[in-house]
Amino acid sequence: MITIYHVPSSRSQRIVWLMEEMEEPYALEKFGIPVPESFLDINPLGSVPTIVDDDADDPITMFESIAILLYITGRRLVAGNERAIALAVGPRPDAAHYAHHLQFLHFGEADLATPIGTIFRTRVFSGEHTNATIADQLGQVEKRLAYLDSVLADGRPFVTGERFTIADISIGYAFLLAEFTRVEVALPPHVAAYWARLQARPAYQRSIAV
Repeated sequence: MITIYHVPSSRSQRIVWLMEEMEEPYALEKFGIPVPESFLDINPLGSVPTIVDDDADDPITMFESIAILLYITGRRLVAGNERAIALAVGPRPDAAHYAHHLQFLHFGEADLATPIGTIFRTRVFSGEHTNATIADQLGQVEKRLAYLDSVLADGRPFVTGERFTIADISIGYAFLLAEFTRVEVALPPHVAAYWARLQARPAYQRSIAV
């Protein structure tokens, strides 16, 4: 079984959401910030998410949310798990489709969650609501949301097309982070409708309730 070390509304939310989408049992160790000293025995960096996978021959410990999304779906994809195959765009995807999926899987972290987090931390540590760094990062987020809106403008329900994948989990978490940190991110119309679809998913609702 996979154990998830989880701080609500942090990037570990992505992993809880994935496990709920896969409808697999998992163990949850939930705590707040600062993390307990005992957690440093599991991950000396003290970062979440962290997972321990006891299903491997030797227990595997991992951190970094995008790597964990790929690891969990990848192991099960190889074993023929249908849910994992759907969430990871299939076992032998077309090269262009696979590239698109990977692009948006990382887009959710590198292009959205990272600048949103930077804005939040800059405000906390500087005590300033706006400065050059904040203005730049807000502009970068706005530019990337406009691009995402153009991708969704063709009516696709999810970022890679008709099927929900871990790329949607990656991107969806960035919207949750913006709301949690109260960063003023205005979602364009197609993106706002997309976020509403993601929030309506039963697995998402279960993930934020744990």
